[in-house]
Amino acid sequence: MHVLVTNDDGIDSPGLWALAGAIRATGAQVSVVAPAEEQSAMSMALPPLTNRELRAIIPPPELDGMLAFAHNGSPVSCVTVAIRSGVLPPIDAVVAGINRGLNSGTNVMLSGTVGAAMIGALWGYPAMAVSLQYRGPEPMPWSTAAYVAQRLFPLLEQIRGHEPLVLNVNVPHLPSPSDIRGFRQTRLSEFFFGHYVDIDLHPPAPVERTQITFRFARERLPTFAIDTDDGAVLAGYVSVTPLRPMIDGSPIRLELPEQV
Repeated sequence: MHVLVTNDDGIDSPGLWALAGAIRATGAQVSVVAPAEEQSAMSMALPPLTNRELRAIIPPPELDGMLAFAHNGSPVSCVTVAIRSGVLPPIDAVVAGINRGLNSGTNVMLSGTVGAAMIGALWGYPAMAVSLQYRGPEPMPWSTAAYVAQRLFPLLEQIRGHEPLVLNVNVPHLPSPSDIRGFRQTRLSEFFFGHYVDIDLHPPAPVERTQITFRFARERLPTFAIDTDDGAVLAGYVSVTPLRPMIDGSPIRLELPEQV
């Protein structure tokens, strides 16, 4: 199987290369096409493709021989270029991530990581988006999320041939895979980031040029049901939420791993 790996945090993100290594460890062929610079919260934006560049990248030494390219476009355009330009051999699946921060609740509609997986699904490929919980200054445990991606990789074969479908995976911020409580198939929470953002103007009255400060009010976050993506992650589980870009579609029940 030939897997396209991409992200929205950019070609220099350690999460991208952790994911590429994890997928290659399954025995799959892996190629990377990712944004040259961070493209977070781009959703499914597709900027004009004129005057865009694609440049070859040398992957980390442990991934020697992998085809890798940086594209100065959005995550969706990275996937589109990878599929339609002929620069890569034909692909069989799209995996996006590992994102720095959860993509849960209504955030999935903003996420460039999910957007990249979604366009892959619309092209007809099984697709997965992987995101890792962010905890301020604490180091990101990329290896935990990479382990999860590797364990869940077989699910792509489960969904092959279904109507367009993305497996949206959110991983709790835990130092070791052994700390994960398990895997849960979940639904989206009702979390909307807009309810928890405070905006300050400096100076406070509108003027011609005003500085704006955004603050995410974590202290106001509600509790979430365990069957939601946010609830599962906060309880220490890996959340797997099937997402469909189309309104109609039959339910799917995933055969998740029984143990971590």
